[in-house]
Amino acid sequence: MEKATLKVKHRDQLKKNKVKVLRQQGLVPAIIYGGESNTNNINVFVHHVDFDKSLRTEFGKNTVLKLEFELDGKATHENVVTYDVQRDVITKEITHIDFFRVAKGKKIHVNVPLKFEGVAPGSKRGGVLVKKIDSVVVSAEPDQLPPYITIDLSTLEIHDFITVGTLDQSKYDILTHEETSIVRVAAPRLLVEEEEEAVAAEGEEGEEGEESSEGSSDAKAEGGDDASQGDADKAEGKSADAG
Repeated sequence: MEKATLKVKHRDQLKKNKVKVLRQQGLVPAIIYGGESNTNNINVFVHHVDFDKSLRTEFGKNTVLKLEFELDGKATHENVVTYDVQRDVITKEITHIDFFRVAKGKKIHVNVPLKFEGVAPGSKRGGVLVKKIDSVVVSAEPDQLPPYITIDLSTLEIHDFITVGTLDQSKYDILTHEETSIVRVAAPRLLVEEEEEAVAAEGEEGEEGEESSEGSSDAKAEGGDDASQGDADKAEGKSADAG
């Protein structure tokens, strides 16, 4: 996995007006926490330009950063990943950063983006490609984290789908539920309507067939009754002649 070096400045608790001045200089407040020294949180400042440059790798926020700074007059460093970035809702400028410590041999949980490749044959036949999620939660050691997970669309026909449970997990664990749908090829609405109409038509034909059968049975029953009555009349006529 790629690692970038980023120089930061240690900071003590400052008043809000001091923090505001530093932000105007391009410095963003950040905190380092987690790992085995969970109680030892460290507050630092990082220049937003340097931070943006450090993430310009294929790993993005999951890039392992080596933060270098001075603490109590001694040079030190922390290996971290970017856990959270807060931005101003209007200006979109970074207002705060959370860094999470990482260590070799220790697994971390991060969101890994999905990269969709290929063209689904079903979409060429009028199907609609529906992407349900664009990332999954992965648990792995820092050097085993993938920059992204590839989703191959080249075999998907209409009504086909891919779930999390079908993904390769030989090098890492995916914590997102295995039955979660990632992508599917939905039938076009016109085809769905045609199928619904066909099913409805079959149902109507079945009902008509039952009615025809019932009509034939009734007709036969009535015909049988008439024939029996005719035979009875003939018998009565013969008796009268004999008398």
